Amino acid sequence: MNKLTYNKGNRGHILLKALGIAMLVLFILVSQAGATQDSDGRFKKVVNLSKLGHADEAIKEFEKVMMKDSDDWKNEGVALDNLNKSYKVINPHDKAIEINPQDSAGWYNKGRALYKLNKYDEAIKAYDKAIEINPQNSDSWNNKGRALYKLNKYDEAIKAYDKAIEINPQNSDAWSNKGRALYKLNKYDEAIKAYDKAIEINPQNSDAWSNKGLALGKLKNHEDAMKAYNKAIEIDRQKSKA
Repeated sequence: MNKLTYNKGNRGHILLKALGIAMLVLFILVSQAGATQDSDGRFKKVVNLSKLGHADEAIKEFEKVMMKDSDDWKNEGVALDNLNKSYKVINPHDKAIEINPQDSAGWYNKGRALYKLNKYDEAIKAYDKAIEINPQNSDSWNNKGRALYKLNKYDEAIKAYDKAIEINPQNSDAWSNKGRALYKLNKYDEAIKAYDKAIEINPQNSDAWSNKGLALGKLKNHEDAMKAYNKAIEIDRQKSKA
């Protein structure tokens, strides 16, 4: 068995194994986030090799998995994204896409990461690719709308939100986001209708309640605006206690 002992001559080897251990830890997080059955089996092999002290073989097996399985690259990107490490995410998603260019989820996840980096034009391109592969993904259309909204392209954003709603009429976020775009176009009555639909689907959508209050305020309906604001505050307070 490979025993890890320290001396000046094997410092580089120790660092390599330490890096491998760190990668294994990350891979554990990734696997818990949603690994495939195949990658889970290969992951167990990596763990068993590590437990037996075969660190070199474990690292090689791990690298082999990462180079061949797009799901593992994709899951690494999602794990980093969930840890708010978006600046490190793009490369794993690119690796996943390189291995499987027809993986719409890989393009979608890349779009999310680019959006978090405020790279809205690039995010839209990634979402467009995800949509090209899977036109029926409501979330891809919704997130494309969010990126267009950030670029002040409100009419285009509404078209994307409408497509998301057409695919999934129960997408509360898409209704709420459509309301925000309509509000920016000073279409306050239409915005309120969109917010009401979002609230009907998800009464706990505090953003929809708060934004409905803004639109009501623009229409000088201050009493109902205060009710909407208070509802948003009540929901947020409940969430903070949970």
